[in-house]
Amino acid sequence: MALQEAMVSSKSNEWETPQGLFDELDREFHFTLDPCATDQNAKCVKFYTKHDNGLKQSWANERIFMNPPYGGHTGKWIEKAWYESGNGAIVVCLIVSATDRSYWHDYIFPFASEIRWLRGRVTFGDAKSTAPFASAILVFNGDKSQYQKQGYRKTKQGKWQYILV
Repeated sequence: MALQEAMVSSKSNEWETPQGLFDELDREFHFTLDPCATDQNAKCVKFYTKHDNGLKQSWANERIFMNPPYGGHTGKWIEKAWYESGNGAIVVCLIVSATDRSYWHDYIFPFASEIRWLRGRVTFGDAKSTAPFASAILVFNGDKSQYQKQGYRKTKQGKWQYILV
């Protein structure tokens, strides 16, 4: 309950990625940079803290693991992930699976190379319970041949529906 209260009330927006989840992804991607870290929860030897402002740093040609701060600025981090994938970076993101957010439609659905839906909910850091939301893993690798075409169509019931073509 304390974790849920903290996340919902934004008492903290930095939550440590479970080591097991990171290790599994690291075996696949061999990460070199954690741009959203603290001195206490950095997952890579090279990392940026809030003070360094990872949004203003170059990630070119890095293999990035990104668990962005929760609390309203995720879209800026996702835009940066997409942008840096065009500069040779491979960016793997752990984010809230809130597909109603505009950044899902502006950057993730059209440009993510992969979307991996996590079954169940993640337990962050030393929390005793899971997060109050579902999570997803995104991969941006700059491979434009994998970009999705998206759009909307009207259903027979007269409602608009999001589609991938």
